[in-house]
Amino acid sequence: MTTKLQKWGNSLAVRLPKDMTRHLSLKEGSSILVRQDRDAIIIRRQEPRDHHLIGKNDWKRYLIPTKRKKENVSGTIDTILYGISR
Repeated sequence: MTTKLQKWGNSLAVRLPKDMTRHLSLKEGSSILVRQDRDAIIIRRQEPRDHHLIGKNDWKRYLIPTKRKKENVSGTIDTILYGISR
């Protein structure tokens, strides 16, 4: 497919054909990833994030303040999350 860049405000834009967006399940407001790879521009559909999954740094949100010493905090978390005690 060949298309032309068009001015959109202070930026340039590319139109995507309806068949292509339908095939990729894209609609207005969909998130996409755009990156440069040497002399090419790669546009990929961004998968929606599943908010039920915990990321590797999300554990900090689940810390429970205790009056115990710092070295016992991880054991407390293990007990709460996994039912394991040391």
